[in-house]
Amino acid sequence: MAIAGIKHVGDNEYYTHKTVVAYFGEFDYDPATTKEKAEDFGIDNYDTIETDGLSQDWTQYKSIWINPPFTLKAEFIKKAWETYLLSKADIYILFPIGFLTTKRFSDTGCKGKIYIPNGRLGFESGLGKNGKSPAFGSIVMKLQDVNEVEFIIKNELL
Repeated sequence: MAIAGIKHVGDNEYYTHKTVVAYFGEFDYDPATTKEKAEDFGIDNYDTIETDGLSQDWTQYKSIWINPPFTLKAEFIKKAWETYLLSKADIYILFPIGFLTTKRFSDTGCKGKIYIPNGRLGFESGLGKNGKSPAFGSIVMKLQDVNEVEFIIKNELL
């Protein structure tokens, strides 16, 4: 549970499995990754924590994959929505399903197609821990002009 004013100091690096990213297509930019994961996903253009994807211009890209640090999910969603409005790029962002019901999400004003998997997605830990499903469910949202929901079978993702 997040507590206001408390900064997260644990592992904030959880990476999406390649099969999940591939399910949604090929991407030409990821603003929140590592060199190794970008290479694994075949994404030539990317930013890392050092190059600060939030401060970069995303409008030059046509297809963007984002698995943001969950402590910065609202900031990445806001930036993704602003980018979508300017460029109409295909932008997919992964985040905890519970975030959909928060004021911070509502304040972003974004719309999109929500992909809800049947089961929890597993992740690879940045601390070298074995990936496993977190205690919360995750969804992928494709930003677009209208809201939609699609339920997907988990084994299609993994």
